[in-house]
Amino acid sequence: MASKRVFMLLFCIALFSTAPAAVQDPPAPSGSGRLLEIHAVAVDGRGNPVADLRPQDVEVWIAGVRVPLESLGVPAARTEGPGRLIVLMLDDITLDPTMVARAREAANRFVEKMAPGDRMGVAMLNSGGLEITSSAAQARSLIDRFRQSIGALPVDRLGEDFLNRLAAAAGAVVEAPEPRKIVVGIGSAWLLNTPVPTGEVGAIDIREEWFAAMRALGNARAPYYMIDPIGVGVSRQTPSYGLAREAGGYAFVNTNDLNGAVDKILREADNYYVIRVGDPPFGRKAVVRELEVRSLRRDVTIRAPRGIPGGGGQ
Repeated sequence: MASKRVFMLLFCIALFSTAPAAVQDPPAPSGSGRLLEIHAVAVDGRGNPVADLRPQDVEVWIAGVRVPLESLGVPAARTEGPGRLIVLMLDDITLDPTMVARAREAANRFVEKMAPGDRMGVAMLNSGGLEITSSAAQARSLIDRFRQSIGALPVDRLGEDFLNRLAAAAGAVVEAPEPRKIVVGIGSAWLLNTPVPTGEVGAIDIREEWFAAMRALGNARAPYYMIDPIGVGVSRQTPSYGLAREAGGYAFVNTNDLNGAVDKILREADNYYVIRVGDPPFGRKAVVRELEVRSLRRDVTIRAPRGIPGGGGQ
């Protein structure tokens, strides 16, 4: 039954994220002259960042139509000013209590890697809102509050509530000055990556909340990553589907190397492309428009959001 619920959720998501047909359509006109900005990461077969992509190595499709690139570049090296904004969402509801220490370990690894100019936000799923600080000591203090609590919501409402909290956290950092923002969920993969209701299929429709979270992450230009601290051989999930993949990040499941997962996330936070394309006159009224960024270079994968905010949510 669990696999069936996951399938149904992914089927709903695929309504807007299915890739265009392989036939090469001619480039679409940019329409309004307004440029859309997309943040993306390119990785090789070993998951290492690829830093030398050229415009001819990349295709961008919006609403099923290929659009021409206006520019492809990497941000200039930062010497001062705002750095990265790392938002951690800690699962204090469903994570096995024996895994809390490992989850804290992963969260504190992000603190250890904070650089001058970085800030960190910490939010629990069952208590309080998002707190943001530039102090490593204060960030550790916020993480130390992380412990399991008894949730007030029925189990089959947890996915809905999580997506609402994710949208709120992303919305809170849209205007933040940091050029690079990332959101990381640490906890149970079934909730943080595939927030499927645990009741009967169709009992709760969370598509609206899903699209709202995708839209908020898109407006913040913040990819979403997920780390499940439970370790190898327990989770049946893979990184090939779920919220992290749709939101331009990656799901770290079935791994004991939590430090390695954190380090990979931060490497991607430091090595990304800014892609600008003309805004085509297709799908503009959708809440989230279909987006696919394709790599034309062999053995290179591009991670980008599978949706980009449209005007339907305004």
